[in-house]
Amino acid sequence: MNHEDTNFVQYYDMSQKVAEAIKAVLGIDVTIMNSAMDRISGTGIYKELIGEKIEKASAFYYCLCSGKPYVITNQSSESDICKDCPRYLTCMEKAMICVPIVHGEQVVGVIGVIAFNEDQKDKIVENYNIYLNFLEKMADLLGAKYSEHKINMEKRLMSDRLISALNLMNAGVLLYDDQGNVLYKNKALKVLLNNIGVYDDDGFAREIWNKALLMQNLPDNDNAEPCEIMVEYDKEKYSLLSTITHIKTSDSTGEIILTLQDVSKFKRQLAQSIAKNRVKFGFDNILGVSQSLIEAKNLAEKAAMTDSNVLIYGESGTGKELFARAIHDRSKRAEHPLVTINCGAIPDGLLESELFGHEKGAFTGAYANKIGKFEVADNGTVFLDEISEMPFCLQVKLLRIIQEREICRVGSNKVHKVNVRIIAATNTDLMQRIKEGLFRDDLYYRLNVIPIQIPPLRERKEDIIYLANYFTEHYASIFGRNIAGISDEVIDVFMKYPWPGNVRELQSIIECAVNFETSNTISMRFIEKRLKPVQGKFGEISKYMTDSLDGTIRNFEKEIIENTINKYSYMDSKEHIIQKVCTDLNISRATLYRKINSLNINLNCEKILKSEI
Repeated sequence: MNHEDTNFVQYYDMSQKVAEAIKAVLGIDVTIMNSAMDRISGTGIYKELIGEKIEKASAFYYCLCSGKPYVITNQSSESDICKDCPRYLTCMEKAMICVPIVHGEQVVGVIGVIAFNEDQKDKIVENYNIYLNFLEKMADLLGAKYSEHKINMEKRLMSDRLISALNLMNAGVLLYDDQGNVLYKNKALKVLLNNIGVYDDDGFAREIWNKALLMQNLPDNDNAEPCEIMVEYDKEKYSLLSTITHIKTSDSTGEIILTLQDVSKFKRQLAQSIAKNRVKFGFDNILGVSQSLIEAKNLAEKAAMTDSNVLIYGESGTGKELFARAIHDRSKRAEHPLVTINCGAIPDGLLESELFGHEKGAFTGAYANKIGKFEVADNGTVFLDEISEMPFCLQVKLLRIIQEREICRVGSNKVHKVNVRIIAATNTDLMQRIKEGLFRDDLYYRLNVIPIQIPPLRERKEDIIYLANYFTEHYASIFGRNIAGISDEVIDVFMKYPWPGNVRELQSIIECAVNFETSNTISMRFIEKRLKPVQGKFGEISKYMTDSLDGTIRNFEKEIIENTINKYSYMDSKEHIIQKVCTDLNISRATLYRKINSLNINLNCEKILKSEI
């Protein structure tokens, strides 16, 4: 290593500060090397690799030799440089921008930002010119300081180059020393404060610093994870989304960078992103030719034209979520988010926070403010699946949302206005739940404005073969299999089978059969293996028959659950048994426990589950 390179390494602290500052602003990891290809600073995984050599078969080496910036947006196809790299097939780097550090006419190093996921890659692609301009200014700054023996962080950050770079950012940026004195405020911060009605920048910045001190207890806050902070200033309360990043130095002092965004703007951007990235779903995607299904679809289409709440009834696997998606996408709220919550899949203790959000310190583990699903879905639709499993205490809060269009986060008295449409779904008799004291009748009538009943597959026989043929063709195309159709024997069994798992069960069975069928027609060979645990001998359903359809179904369900639990009785862990049974039957734990009780299942395995029921 020559003298100049040795001299450059002496300024590791300065280059590390630059790397951390870039990471704080862009949210993308950074590494910096010298002319000898030594990594002298970095963030994230690169921080542990400081001192190691960078491969010559890299964009960094090309940038060093050419003295020109270099960008890679598609490692697998665009770059010949990448193909010579020994880590080409295992590389986790999705995209990068490399910029040379120039001192006089000599290239003395390279700055690079590297994306490790698709979101970071998209940021690089979409903001290439801005990021390149920013990095070039940072490179100019390092080059200008190359020959200096001491560097002052305050002077570096207050330089014209850094100021102009930070002023390119849309987020407000505040730089503090370790005593809370403001070292720098970018233009975006001033715009933000003016928009929310704050004109005393210094006073407000001090209040933000006080909040930042409280944020020091956040775990892994050097990762710059955003969190919501509430700032009280001049008798007003302001909600801001903030990240806090420490710029650490070799001594005991350091600086702190805060980025700030208006929470309401962030919510709008998040909602727009959710709505934009979700694949639209129409009623034509709900397949079936039976009259009962067509009538349900027609009713749902009419419901989509209104803004009233909808309650969808149907057994597990009938397609309740598909109906909810189609209703939303046909409604006037289609350009806003559809947020789905399974009330039976989230533990009771977490469901309230998930739905309504929480304030920092509201409970153990609440390290920061959290925006709830209802706030995210503002102006859109919330789909509450398995609404019957919602805890009774939360039903009151849901009723308030419906009636008052407002929520309060856990641990807060502040009211947030929300405008959402609710679509709920259930596979149980809510009137029976009301009689049992498990569901509020006033909430039921608020949700059941437009009821939609989705018939089970066993009650629309004409759809069974239609769907079976569709799934066969679909999966044969996906898997590249030459499957022409379904044997008559299989069709006969399908028509007699009660389909307790409905369309979801049929789809799963067909997918399995297409995967393993060796002939050009789906035969009983692989079908039987999937149906045997449920039905025993095919076509022999008399042992399940009672005087009523409900009783027959109960008998089917009882044997299905008993057989599935016994299937895993060899396991010594109740947790594993529960998990396996729920996975096989595609039901929630709450549903499993309820059915064990209601069906009077009396097995040895019941003892295993008893403590959880």
